[in-house]
Amino acid sequence: MPEESPAPQTQTYELPETEFSVKKWTVKIIAVVAALVIFQVPLYMVSKLAGKRKEQAQIVQNEIAKNWGGKQYIELTPAAAVENIAAQITPEIRYRGIYQAVVFSSDVKITREYKNLAQNTVGTIKLPELKSVAKASVLVNGKAVQVSENNSVLTFPLPAGDAKTEINISARGSDGIHFTPNASQSHISVSGKWDSPSFAGEVLPAKRSIEKDSFSGEWHFDRFNAATKSVGVNLTISAGTYQQVERCFTYATFFLIVFFFTLLTAEMITKVNVYILQYLVAAGAPVLFYLMALAFSEKIGFTAGYITSAAVIVVMVTMYAKMFLGKLVPALIMGTVFAASYLLNFILLRLEDFALLAGTIVLAVILGVLMFLTGKINRSEKPEGRQIHSC
Repeated sequence: MPEESPAPQTQTYELPETEFSVKKWTVKIIAVVAALVIFQVPLYMVSKLAGKRKEQAQIVQNEIAKNWGGKQYIELTPAAAVENIAAQITPEIRYRGIYQAVVFSSDVKITREYKNLAQNTVGTIKLPELKSVAKASVLVNGKAVQVSENNSVLTFPLPAGDAKTEINISARGSDGIHFTPNASQSHISVSGKWDSPSFAGEVLPAKRSIEKDSFSGEWHFDRFNAATKSVGVNLTISAGTYQQVERCFTYATFFLIVFFFTLLTAEMITKVNVYILQYLVAAGAPVLFYLMALAFSEKIGFTAGYITSAAVIVVMVTMYAKMFLGKLVPALIMGTVFAASYLLNFILLRLEDFALLAGTIVLAVILGVLMFLTGKINRSEKPEGRQIHSC
């Protein structure tokens, strides 16, 4: 009988499991970085949309201001020895569609003392638009005098020598009211019921008070600190919708990184292989958030719109994570982390001056956790390998 040939020997090669892990995570991280770059395009598109909506809102505000009255700048001549200006303004919000603008009615009382006036001196009250003036009256030495209009300037006669005047003006305006001091000694006070005034001008007020729904500011000038430009207050809508939505985009890329980091961490902990396609689909949710926040904020305000959008996106991501992870607890943890990131984003928007410091600390914490999770990725106390058989 012919001898049987010996069976071929099988050779086994041990390939470290860590080698496969490193390759797997390297490819996945490269894909995540590529996705971060790609998702900048829809983020940019939503950001441009928010900018266009803001421009449209500004156009509407300008139209309302044109019909109601623009920013008020009040200046009186000739120069006086002493003047006291007290302005009480009553703001309100006017709506046109989904857009809004701040307008106000003002009552201004001005008392002035003149010294050594020449014959035929004419006092003037300069305002940007006389059509916004509802009433203007002048008392000279306690007697009413006629107020006339000359080349869009209100004028009134002044006697020779010394004189005292009392001027009362009721006018409408928008955005703000400013006064140009024109006396050896000037005292200007502006007050009203508004929660977010912005004191502006060449000199900030010597005294200021901003309460929950009211404000006041006072300026004092004399020959040592005379102001040559106007001072006053601008009325703004506290942290306007479009302003806050635009600030959200400041941290958009950062929180997209947090989202991908959360997915990578969930995959590491659960040992469930998450496909790149699932990363991309899931990442569509935080990008959609900004469009939802813009749309809802226009209708219900930024805070409510932000919370509603964040809640919808967190629920969507949690449910999707449950599907591809196959486990409820990790999905809930992932949703909680994602919800915490939105809460952090909201806090950063409110911090303003400390936003950079807080954001840097959070980034350092995330980087530290990432270092902890990946520090021993190429080490194993008991190396295990995949067996590859060859003949």
